[in-house]
Amino acid sequence: MASDDHWLVNTPIAHRGLTGDGRPANSLAAFEAAADNGYASELDVQLTRAGELVVVHDYELTALTGRPIRTAELTPTDRRQLRLQGTDQCIPTLVEVLDLVAGRVPLLIELKRPTLSLNFDLVNELLRQTADYSGRYAVESFDPLLVAALRVAVLRMPADRRVPVGRICGLLRTAGPLTRMVGRSMVSNLVSRPDFLTYEVDGFPSALTAWWRRRGVPVIAWPVASADQESYARQFSDNIVFSGYRPSSGQDLAS
Repeated sequence: MASDDHWLVNTPIAHRGLTGDGRPANSLAAFEAAADNGYASELDVQLTRAGELVVVHDYELTALTGRPIRTAELTPTDRRQLRLQGTDQCIPTLVEVLDLVAGRVPLLIELKRPTLSLNFDLVNELLRQTADYSGRYAVESFDPLLVAALRVAVLRMPADRRVPVGRICGLLRTAGPLTRMVGRSMVSNLVSRPDFLTYEVDGFPSALTAWWRRRGVPVIAWPVASADQESYARQFSDNIVFSGYRPSSGQDLAS
């Protein structure tokens, strides 16, 4: 791991920003709070048909905004007008998040798409929009095809611009049978060779994550929701993605 990438094991990562107190997940307010408190932020990115990279987790927006709109169909006007969970926050774009954070803390960017396909426009647009970003960031996905595409694209970048590529794995109880089988076995990792793994805390202890750690691949536990759960997770992992509380140690942005 390059020296600039040590934040992946040294800096606790706020799940969709530092939420609570009126700050919805994946909102500019949540990312600002995380940066103010020295935490890295994890965020979800999807590509709309209008060509925007929007920062939102759900594929359908009724629960978040009260409007039955699919994220892929979101227009720029809708995005600016809709409000997250009754707050004054709207759905941000990736560019808006990058401008807000401005390199103050690292970002862990998860790529999401509603279906598995061989269309990698999401990867291409993400790398285009981050090409001039001077802050530290890493990219990851549940989707093994996206991870493989990210790996190929990153290897084509100049050596000094390459970013870590990760795979999200775990029990995946709510995923479809095929996704669950592939995610639990991690067999695709033998091809895509991720730089790090993000693994569900409920899946520990895991012989597979232990195998990868012995080979120098860091493991990040998610979603960690309490200090007790953090103590448990750190027995099997190198860092945490947290929500619902604030870790009291491990903030080392200088490393």
